[in-house]
Amino acid sequence: MSVINRFESMMQGIVEGSFGRVFRSRLQPVELSSKLARAMDGNQQLMQDRRIAPNLYDIYLSPRDYAEFRATEGRVIPMLSEGLIAVARERNYALTSRPILRFHEDPGMVTGQTRLEAQILDARALQDGQQQAAGGAGAMDETRSINPAEARELARRTAEAEQVAPAWLTLNRPARGKPMQITKPVIHLGRHLSNDVVVNDKRVSRYHAELRFEHGQFVFYDLGSTNGVGVNGVLTHQPVPLKNNDLISIGSHEFIFQRR
Repeated sequence: MSVINRFESMMQGIVEGSFGRVFRSRLQPVELSSKLARAMDGNQQLMQDRRIAPNLYDIYLSPRDYAEFRATEGRVIPMLSEGLIAVARERNYALTSRPILRFHEDPGMVTGQTRLEAQILDARALQDGQQQAAGGAGAMDETRSINPAEARELARRTAEAEQVAPAWLTLNRPARGKPMQITKPVIHLGRHLSNDVVVNDKRVSRYHAELRFEHGQFVFYDLGSTNGVGVNGVLTHQPVPLKNNDLISIGSHEFIFQRR
């Protein structure tokens, strides 16, 4: 199970417990944790051969969702921030500072909708921005902490690792390759040499796609590439759960996915 899925599971338990009576809106913290992880994936930058993840997240909510999240942000925001740190650690992303999250009210949005803006700021710019926002409706108190029991539970769940089911990727095109066993919950595919599967093709982005083991199944993700990914000949930018003997492709390279 990936870090973000373990984190979502923990957030779900909290929602059903102490926050259950508070969050009556359609947008739940567990949903927001997934959206934040996707925003981290989609807005990273390559700096000196390192993938730098966003450290500032502006979250725009409907008036109803905004009111309910603001009422509990002292507990929700630190946990979401810790979740992003865990995701960055698992995916080998670098952070220039602890992730900062700010809620904003958007009257034009309906209940359950959210819009995220993620960006990378250096520590000085981030500190200046926080000082300017101090006391404002969207400000965040970074020093607020979760209670010890929740912190221990988050650490325990993050440390757990579900065994990855036996699976292999085999290059099928442009030439037949040897099967590569998948031994990690996240496999990176792209043109950059730091990827687990390096694809030397100009149509392939530096960090093009990921194969993730989630909830007992493998899912193929496009990481915001220009040309998308292919599954059994169909191009898409959406996550696709994989079955045994599915054909996945990026650029001109096609792989056979096999699972026992």
